[in-house]
Amino acid sequence: MERQAADFPGIENIAFLQDDFIRHYSAMAAIDETTIEEIIRLKDMLLHKESFVRLLWEFHDLLYRQYLPLGEVIPEDPNLGRLLEDGLSGVFYYLLILSGFPLAEQRYEERGWPESLRDEIFSDISVWVAHHKRNFGTPGLAWMVMPWFQGHINLTLVAFGRLQFNVSFQFMSKVNVYRNIHDNSVKVLYAESARFRKDGLLDDLQEDAADGSWYSEFIETDHSWKGNPVQPNGYTSIHPVELLKSEWKEVLKYGDPVINIHIPESGPLKAQACKESMIRAREFFAEYLPAYQWKAFFCDSWLLDPQLQSILPPESNIREFQRNGYLIPFPGEADTVFRCFGVKASRDGVGTVPLISSLQQKLASFLKDGGRFHYGAAFLLKEDMETSNPYHQEF
Repeated sequence: MERQAADFPGIENIAFLQDDFIRHYSAMAAIDETTIEEIIRLKDMLLHKESFVRLLWEFHDLLYRQYLPLGEVIPEDPNLGRLLEDGLSGVFYYLLILSGFPLAEQRYEERGWPESLRDEIFSDISVWVAHHKRNFGTPGLAWMVMPWFQGHINLTLVAFGRLQFNVSFQFMSKVNVYRNIHDNSVKVLYAESARFRKDGLLDDLQEDAADGSWYSEFIETDHSWKGNPVQPNGYTSIHPVELLKSEWKEVLKYGDPVINIHIPESGPLKAQACKESMIRAREFFAEYLPAYQWKAFFCDSWLLDPQLQSILPPESNIREFQRNGYLIPFPGEADTVFRCFGVKASRDGVGTVPLISSLQQKLASFLKDGGRFHYGAAFLLKEDMETSNPYHQEF
């Protein structure tokens, strides 16, 4: 039986619709005063649409008072932008997330986690409020980030400086990682049959096989593992290798516990800042979540597309970030256009927006030549954290 929201208490009795509540928690989320007042102005406009206010209350009650998962409360995009103007749908979603902040506060207090940690992850909302304003002209949040912010409220996501981290996660790449018992070197084999392009990138962006494509294979016997090796730059070799179990041990495989890295849109991706974030994350897990026996840091992102190695200059921050881990295949077409050019470009094409940065110009040239962006992933084994360039990345 579906659970029903509590009766609508009236606008005057809903705390998260009051100006003082919005100012307090928006400031905690690092929203500037001018933007907060613009949000309040949009909120006052939304209050004239009572049916949507009632819907907002129902979503809030089911999510943060009855603790239902987002997928049960709002299983798919309700397309409020078609019923409300973009500004009002943006503030609708913003208020829904903000309304969960007191619950997150309570959870931080119950777990004994530092308030500074709470405020650091809360500030992530300011990035996406600014993103909404760039794309739609008003501050707010888009539907697509609603699942993301449930992690902030449910305490499944934490932030340490430049990077964010899941508090639990499974290794999600179909590779097996091995360490040599004599010299500590690392090798990676693709652990199932998949179609690859001639150059060694996954060939999964279209139904028809690309020219020169090939299939990987993986065989485990009592004495060895045999398969196609993944190079540290993320490309997989067509030539299989065999690793003897007397010489190698398996250290990471699909489903193993890892710390998952997220890269927020909050400034340059400096290598030192990323290293400091991972050190802080390691210290946090050791102090507050010691029972979590994680094996590696793991990240999947458009930023880890191996093709960026030939698109961007060697000194780019993105390439430096790639060099600090072991790149591995990850399926799917990346959302690079949305991330780098915005909503309009992802909907109408890169040619419809101005190319402002050198990064945009290089990516647009790649697209013009017929290229397609691919997701990538990377891992850094726990015991390799203190080693500079542990996997000998030279690209």
